[in-house]
Amino acid sequence: MKFLKRLLAGMAIGVGAAIPGVSGAAVAVVFHVYEEVIDAVNNIRKKFGYAIKVLIPILLGAVIALLPCIYLFSLAFEHMMFVLMSIFVGFLLGSLPSITDEVKGHKPTKKQWVVIIIGILFVISLGVLSIFLGPNIKMDSQFDVMPLWLYLVLIPVGAVAAVALTVPGLSGSLILLVIGFYRPLIDHVKNWGVEALKGDWSHFGMLAGTILCFGVGCIIGIVFVSKVMSYLLAKHRITTYFGIIGFIIGSLFVLYFNYEIYNYYLNWAGQDFPNINPVLPMYLEIILGIAALILATLGSYQIVKYQRKMHLESQAEETK
Repeated sequence: MKFLKRLLAGMAIGVGAAIPGVSGAAVAVVFHVYEEVIDAVNNIRKKFGYAIKVLIPILLGAVIALLPCIYLFSLAFEHMMFVLMSIFVGFLLGSLPSITDEVKGHKPTKKQWVVIIIGILFVISLGVLSIFLGPNIKMDSQFDVMPLWLYLVLIPVGAVAAVALTVPGLSGSLILLVIGFYRPLIDHVKNWGVEALKGDWSHFGMLAGTILCFGVGCIIGIVFVSKVMSYLLAKHRITTYFGIIGFIIGSLFVLYFNYEIYNYYLNWAGQDFPNINPVLPMYLEIILGIAALILATLGSYQIVKYQRKMHLESQAEETK
């Protein structure tokens, strides 16, 4: 049962990690596996068996979900981005009560209000920066040839993305978007992967090297930030969760306000972009997006209610 729960949580984390504005760590909090993961990473040498039981199904689920999502989201970004973003806004909105449960009964102090506001503004600033910096950073041509320096750069890039992946409410994908690596990574990994599946192995070395270097960076970032988050949760748990809530609230705005979707809005206004080709008229996609937002909010909140029920039943059994 725990294996299945962690596998499903890992799949949800993988889906969230692929979307700019959605935090994979926030998804982990929603599924109540975040602190478990942080503890497992920090104690992997002391409690190796326990850490493996926790991390393997979550990592497996994340990989299972992330690989097809890279392809599907690339298509969605081109044809139905507003609907996709609305689904994830709905998911975050409906899931937010499960995170506020962590601070239930605690009225924010002035210091904690400052933490919440800083969290909101920091995430929104990432969305704004992505809009201003996005057009000026051209990495596609570099990924076409993959010089040696780019493989080396992917290690710190992966570490930076993992910092956001490990801090609930911060989106690793959004940070990649700000520094100009998100679409080149998504598009080239997708294209090289499709080529390999069709029997064309000419870019397989580039694919393997890109994934390896980025993955090494992610591991470095996760290990480092896990120690920081473990300390914060142990010493400043409530304040940390208020900060997480601020990050997530900021994400609700950023999902509708980042470089990728901003270009989508410009396409609606009549400008042409090579990777944007909506399949629906603007008014229809907005209507469908609002419907998707409502359904996703209601659906994710039902999951929260079910989790609350299971938690209460578990507590009742422990007190018997």
